[in-house]
Amino acid sequence: MDTGVYRGILSGSRNELRSLGLTHFQYQNGDNVGMLFALASLIPIFLVVMEATIVLSRREIAGILLLAGQLTNETFNLVLKVIIQQERPNLHLGDGYGMPSSHSQFMTFFVVYTVVYLETHISTNEIHKRAVQAGAIALGLLVMISRIYLGYHTALQVVAGGLIGVCSGCFWLWFVERAIYASKAVDVALDWPICKWLLIRDSRAAPDIALAEYRLSRHATNRTKSK
Repeated sequence: MDTGVYRGILSGSRNELRSLGLTHFQYQNGDNVGMLFALASLIPIFLVVMEATIVLSRREIAGILLLAGQLTNETFNLVLKVIIQQERPNLHLGDGYGMPSSHSQFMTFFVVYTVVYLETHISTNEIHKRAVQAGAIALGLLVMISRIYLGYHTALQVVAGGLIGVCSGCFWLWFVERAIYASKAVDVALDWPICKWLLIRDSRAAPDIALAEYRLSRHATNRTKSK
């Protein structure tokens, strides 16, 4: 029986209850390592929420393109699973097919895009940049290992997902640079009334937008104090 389905008797009638597989992960009782890996499996969800929050709060073109690429990558994964139709190693764990691993594909896409974007567009604060890149790689490996350890995927499914995610990330980077920016599509979109109203911006020209905003904030604070 699918572990996502729980049967109970409510008010004298028999009903089916399903758990949300997106956030429902199982591990052996008393296995602390398994609990850690179960938590690690939630990292892609946290990243999507983070990316959406950045889009809503910052309204940066870079964040919008990253989120769009991430969602496109997920759609591609669903299509591949339907085409390949390879089962998971443990049928009672998770819903849907297992080849390729969506967690693995998601994380390697994120890692490739993050590492390359930081390398090519952030030219200051080298220590911070390397720390973020190393952190992204570590999270990616943690999620990939967790899928094998918890039995949701075979090693082949995880490796396949990882390789496809790397290819998808590279393609999306190429598409953003060679198709979207090279065609001046961003410049055109930024002049649309809706984008101006939403305050959509492109700060790629700033080598370190966080540092630039920090200095602007400090300058404004000091001017206020001097009055």
